[in-house]
Amino acid sequence: MKINLIILLSLFAHSFSAQSNKETKGPIREKIKAQRAAFITDRLNLSAEEATKFWPVYNQFSKELEEVKKQQNELRKSTNDKLAVMSDKEIDKALEDELSAQQKSIDLQRKYIVELKKTIPSRKVAMLYKAERDFKITLLKRMRDAGQKSIPEEEL
Repeated sequence: MKINLIILLSLFAHSFSAQSNKETKGPIREKIKAQRAAFITDRLNLSAEEATKFWPVYNQFSKELEEVKKQQNELRKSTNDKLAVMSDKEIDKALEDELSAQQKSIDLQRKYIVELKKTIPSRKVAMLYKAERDFKITLLKRMRDAGQKSIPEEEL
């Protein structure tokens, strides 16, 4: 059963990576995505049927969330670069823009919780958040142990 699930997961990861190759910045990102998929599949104990339904929805969610985070990062960088010369009015607008970006992220999460609950039980959706955090911690520990100094923020 586990072998079938691993094979199925590899196919999903491969098809997703082929689709998103234009957006990736190298083989490390793809390797991390594949490791994340295996980690989450294991932690959620997804059956083959659940995985078939879950991964397309989760991958779309991840893609949309990555775009929102990218916009947030660009906004923050732009604001930080000009903060010393910005007027109070411009700063107020930047603060509002930051809150709007955070709200987009929350709205996206709300939308996809509903969609994910159509593919897996609510308990597993709740477990997903812990699995994602645990994966980040594991990845950071591995990188620290390997002596790497940084990881692309969008991977976290």
